[in-house]
Amino acid sequence: MNDSEALRIAKSSFEASTTYVDSNYRKQWEDGLRMFQGRHPRESKYNSDAYKYRSRLFRPKTRSVVRRHEAIASAAFFSNVEVVSVSATDESNPMQMASAEVNKELLQYRLTKTIPWFMVVMGAMQDACTVGVVCSYQSWKYRAKKGPKQVQIVGQDESGMPIAQEVQSVEVIEDRPDVQLMPVENLRIDPAANWIDPIRSSPYAIRMVPMYVQDVRLMMEEADEKTGQPKWKKYSDGEIRSSTRQNTDETRQAREQRREDSTDQGALNEYEIVWAHENFIRWKGEEFVYWTLGTELLLTSPKPLKEVYFHGERPIVMGCVIVETHKPYPNGPATLGKDLQAEANEIVNQRLDNVKLVLNKRWLVKRGQNVDIESLQRNVAGGVTLVNDTERDVQEVNWPDVTASAFQEQDRVNLDYDELVGNFSQSSVQTNRSMNETVGGMNLISGSANVMVEYDLRVFTETWMEPVLRQLVLLEQHYETDTVVLALAGQRAELFQRFGVDQITDDLLMQELTLTVNVGAGATDPNQRLGRFVGALQTYANIASAGLPDVNLEEVGKEIFGLAGYKDGKRFLNHEIDPRAVQMAQQQVMQEVGPQLEAAQSAMQEADKYKQAAESERVAHQSTKMQVIDLKAQLDVERITSGMQDEKTNLALERIELNAEKQIQAIEQQAQKQIDAIRQQVMDEQEKAKADAEKEKESESEGESKKESAPSMPPINVVIGGQSKKVSIKAPSGDVYEGSIDATD
Repeated sequence: MNDSEALRIAKSSFEASTTYVDSNYRKQWEDGLRMFQGRHPRESKYNSDAYKYRSRLFRPKTRSVVRRHEAIASAAFFSNVEVVSVSATDESNPMQMASAEVNKELLQYRLTKTIPWFMVVMGAMQDACTVGVVCSYQSWKYRAKKGPKQVQIVGQDESGMPIAQEVQSVEVIEDRPDVQLMPVENLRIDPAANWIDPIRSSPYAIRMVPMYVQDVRLMMEEADEKTGQPKWKKYSDGEIRSSTRQNTDETRQAREQRREDSTDQGALNEYEIVWAHENFIRWKGEEFVYWTLGTELLLTSPKPLKEVYFHGERPIVMGCVIVETHKPYPNGPATLGKDLQAEANEIVNQRLDNVKLVLNKRWLVKRGQNVDIESLQRNVAGGVTLVNDTERDVQEVNWPDVTASAFQEQDRVNLDYDELVGNFSQSSVQTNRSMNETVGGMNLISGSANVMVEYDLRVFTETWMEPVLRQLVLLEQHYETDTVVLALAGQRAELFQRFGVDQITDDLLMQELTLTVNVGAGATDPNQRLGRFVGALQTYANIASAGLPDVNLEEVGKEIFGLAGYKDGKRFLNHEIDPRAVQMAQQQVMQEVGPQLEAAQSAMQEADKYKQAAESERVAHQSTKMQVIDLKAQLDVERITSGMQDEKTNLALERIELNAEKQIQAIEQQAQKQIDAIRQQVMDEQEKAKADAEKEKESESEGESKKESAPSMPPINVVIGGQSKKVSIKAPSGDVYEGSIDATD
């Protein structure tokens, strides 16, 4: 294709497609934009002078529908961080698996850091709902500034001397992928393009780009080495002005609400807007791309598409939310409900006119009579109107009040509109009392509306979002050179830990991949999405735990999650590990270690028994200690109550106490000698006793040694006889030891 043929084809294609758009789609787009802005269509009677002083209210049902679609898209696409899944075409290939993980992290980084993805998606949904289609252009933006030259050592000569070379330093200003939404009036395709894929099926696609004059002149100075965009041909200011003359675009005027066109030309200065066309032409089976200034000047010679866009695809995507077969430009929800929107406006405006006439009546005034007409028009409460004849000069015109049928008709129109476009509004709930009085009725109303919107989301995802994201992945594969971003993506993807890859190369990035957007049925309601996911996961777990030998769990998982609204369950399930094999391995392990485990459990039970016996012995020992303390307290009470009247009696009591303390001493030794202080006190009192107490002590030492061997000592019973003053002590063995007091009464 030579330059003259390229310019001729670009001009003829642009003029033919523009004529077709003006004749068939321009009015449709303009009406959709006007209704979204809350204005009546251009040809509506409410824009005529006859309705200048009538009610001209526009009910914003169209904008309500568009905003609802935007809100649901926001909840569906941005409630989950990982909306996009990138998988390998051949999952048995480790290189493709690693490439999928890296490209997924690169795409996730670009969508969250460098591309205003939320605004792009919301704007795309708005365009698709108002004019019926959304168009976008995906490219790689690269800007760099040359710096001073630097001397670098590039090698050594034969003698070993270093070889120096001057290298031009470059400062990178911008290096990132970009997604630009295009107004539908700035794209031209062939009218006979296939409705399924109009961009690629059309023999040409012309992208109209408004550019500042300074940017055009900059493109005429240098080429873009990274993206492959060639250097533009130079033209004078006069040639630039003459080539960009075009008529005012009606669709752009409607979008800007009849304000002054932002692209109109004044004096040609640095910030003036000119129109450049990027032409994608299929010529003799090969794709070419070149730029023209309007349709008059050729800016670049035709080049194969693969040389300018390295991935080899036209970087334009057109999507929609409503499928209309065999139409490259389908309608949107705004134009789909256009007639019902007009009928709703008609009903409310007529009703308002009627109410105004009831409250402010019209008057019949006899011509030529002296009547204060201005006073009648003002209709001020408490005012006075001067007339000559009140019965014949002025006559009141009465209007009946609005009936209930006007409101009922409005309710029916609202229901028809909401059912058509899938809108669930409060007015629909209030008018349908038979349904809104129960929770089930409310869920039924909202469910039918959500199904309609979910269908629109699926069409939007399939026709626009997934193709755009696939082109972004291709841009990352062919243009990404930022080492920091690549290292970060490799770190997040855990390439070395999972695949043993420590370096990201071109071969790793350029693998064939599959991209899907994780939006399915139930995406509009978070609770419903969670319920479907949990139900699908539990169902799969029950089937997997059943251990059926002839069941293909991978296909079962796809079917279950497909019924739950997902494309498949690959990102939730690890099919490399068979649950049935894991269950069989667990059973085998239990059979091998079962006897050992039972023996260990028996040993644990025996150890618990010994532990309980030791605890019982410790408790008994503690009880004995408490008995000793109670015995000492009892002896103290006995001594106090006796009054110590007789010194001899006191001596006898001391002897008895001494013997008791000796027995207590033996018990305290077995109780870890905790009451040694009591024995010391008894020994101090013994020194004050008479010498014969020591002889008695020696004579009784043999009997006391036998008593020390007793493991425990019950309370000591001391009995003092009447006249004979005898003392008896009962030992734990049952023996009774008797003695007498060496004293007279």
